[in-house]
Amino acid sequence: MAMPTPPHPGPTDATTDVPGGRLDRLDRAASRRMAMDWPHPRWLTLPLSGVSLSANYGVLWYVLCLAPLILGADRPLWKALYVAAPVTLVEMTGFLIKQYVGRLRPPVADPTQPEQIPMPYSKSFPSSHASMAVVGTFTLGALYPPAIPALVALAAMLMFSRVYLGVHYLGDVLGGLGYGLVWGAAWVLLVPTPV
Repeated sequence: MAMPTPPHPGPTDATTDVPGGRLDRLDRAASRRMAMDWPHPRWLTLPLSGVSLSANYGVLWYVLCLAPLILGADRPLWKALYVAAPVTLVEMTGFLIKQYVGRLRPPVADPTQPEQIPMPYSKSFPSSHASMAVVGTFTLGALYPPAIPALVALAAMLMFSRVYLGVHYLGDVLGGLGYGLVWGAAWVLLVPTPV
């Protein structure tokens, strides 16, 4: 009779030997440093928390996709769908990737790291905030080119906030950035921009 294998000891924190190799250890250590060792003044943490939480489940991007309607643009429904559809698709497919990869969020993997903002229940890799921010920037930028600098700044702030507030590793955000670049570029190249 075969002996049952003991359960996996579970993830370890950034200060010990982490399964996954050197790159994973560096990712965890750098992310932990940003989330715990960098100063977190209230004047910065509160607005970053608000922006970060507003983007949970794509809410921020769904609100921004209403810009055509608010601005009285022609074909506002098509323009809103031009933004909302790829944001939804990248969120849904990203969720499937998260389930497959199964990477725990930093405060779950390392209980010594405090939870600075409420965490979603999903896994950590790739960051949906990052991928949706890139797709939202691509699509809204295609509709409103003068808004691109503000959209890029918003996307950068969201990506930074996820590591700084300790809900993602830097590698999660970079993975989400790459995933969003693929989705965003494909969408604007393959789907005609409504005019």
